Amino acid sequence: MAVNRTFSVLSIVRKSRSKRQLVPIYLRITVDGRRSEISTKEYVDMFKWNSTKGRVKGNSENTRQINRRLETWETKVREHYTQFIRDGKTISAQLLKNAVLGRLDDNTLLHPYFDHHEKEIKAKIGIDYAKGTHQNYVATSKHLKNYVDKQYKGQDISIKDVDYDFISGFESYLKMEANNSNNGALKHLQRLKKVIGLALKRGDLVSNPFVAYQMKKEKVNREFLSVEELKSIEEIELKNATLRKVRDIFIFICYTGLSYSDLIELTELNIAKGIDGELWINLIRKKTGMDTRIPILPPAMEIMDQYKEHPEAINKGTLLPMMSNQKLNQYLGEVAIKCGINKPVTCHIGRHTFATTITLNNDIPIETVSKMLGHASLKTTQIYAKVLERKISNDMVKLKNMYKEKAEHTIN
Repeated sequence: MAVNRTFSVLSIVRKSRSKRQLVPIYLRITVDGRRSEISTKEYVDMFKWNSTKGRVKGNSENTRQINRRLETWETKVREHYTQFIRDGKTISAQLLKNAVLGRLDDNTLLHPYFDHHEKEIKAKIGIDYAKGTHQNYVATSKHLKNYVDKQYKGQDISIKDVDYDFISGFESYLKMEANNSNNGALKHLQRLKKVIGLALKRGDLVSNPFVAYQMKKEKVNREFLSVEELKSIEEIELKNATLRKVRDIFIFICYTGLSYSDLIELTELNIAKGIDGELWINLIRKKTGMDTRIPILPPAMEIMDQYKEHPEAINKGTLLPMMSNQKLNQYLGEVAIKCGINKPVTCHIGRHTFATTITLNNDIPIETVSKMLGHASLKTTQIYAKVLERKISNDMVKLKNMYKEKAEHTIN
């Protein structure tokens, strides 16, 4: 089996820890440049050590016995390394050391523990979790490995060693070295907290290190398109067929509020007549598992009809001719530039536009908007519930007119 990593095991002596002329023999394990060492409890005359072969010089019975024991140590490491590969386990010098010493007690080391949960999520994609959730855990796992490697010089730690200082240091690493925003770092910490919670439930931890740790979420101004900006995207003439397709998909999002993860799995089976006899979108949201029903507005209906027989949509079995989220957002950036829009136009900004410009700005109650967005909590919807300046102006005009009418009535 081909493995993209370097691995070696070698017997060495530590002259700095010598007892007079005798020096201790250690087993050095190296994986991808990271080292871990095991004391063999053997000592040798420093002048009888062959550093090239990693063996004691000579033919005496005592020398042969020491060399045989060193060979046994090295063989154990190689056997565990081979077994780790067969089992698809995380491999590091520290993990191999722990395996040789019998310290892999139910995978309570941080990396295997976290990776085990990540693999559980992967196995339940499409059942209990969305693909994006798994990708997020993979990203957090990568950051954890980088932080632990840097902080502990390649040595993995027990999940029992995750304390307040570890969490604080991890947060600092995420913000200062991994260039995460406050809320981005918070997401990674929340995933670590979830795994710590599992360790508590399984009895591998007695106390929760997150109890005293305060994680503060910063309020973020979520971008959305104004009526004028949305109109400019709808009306711009695009010669490029791909950009036209991307523009249409985005408009469909703006008038339905669907997320990319839901839209990419949307099929004709999700379209059915609602209580009013008109066509509605019916689906279970990937992220929240909420049953979502959305009446289809005329602009979205036009796009559905336009792409009904599109070969890409037919081949993929989707309602619209979809592409990757990354590609879609990349092309949307080009459309925004052509429209003179100085905002990061993405699929998610389309969802925000539905929540604000299309619905809340047109007096649709926030409870109704929450249902259509498939939110599990009204608090989540309130993040989208921006009060537009135009709506404030219109509402105040009504109030001013009411006072004017009262004043005129009093005079008369």
